Amino acid sequence: MAGDTRAVPRRILVVDDDPEIRSVTRLVLEAEGYLVDEAADGEAAVARALGGGLDLVLLDVNMPKMSGWETLRVLKADPSLAPVPVVMFTIKSEVRDKVHGLQDGALDYITKPFQVDELAARVRRILQGVGA
Repeated sequence: MAGDTRAVPRRILVVDDDPEIRSVTRLVLEAEGYLVDEAADGEAAVARALGGGLDLVLLDVNMPKMSGWETLRVLKADPSLAPVPVVMFTIKSEVRDKVHGLQDGALDYITKPFQVDELAARVRRILQGVGA
């Protein structure tokens, strides 16, 4: 519609092998006005990301088929996907794990279990800086 000033909702891909985590995360993000896609493993995440249209990826580490670390490296190695911010979203809370993710190209690192307000605030902050 010409002259429509409504913002297009941002699309977030939640990648986690736990369907309950994906469901809860979807509810939190949809309540914030985001569109949410899901993937249960790294291979599915890469395939979905190659389809385009993503503004952010929340990526678990411990998954079947392709770990979050491997998925992050694949996403950041592809010139069409490298600009999409990735946030590691995992139970792995050791400093070495956080450093690993950040060194491999993650923009942020959120540990689970997560606080709903913190997740929403971090996602909002990241997306304000991307294509704002």
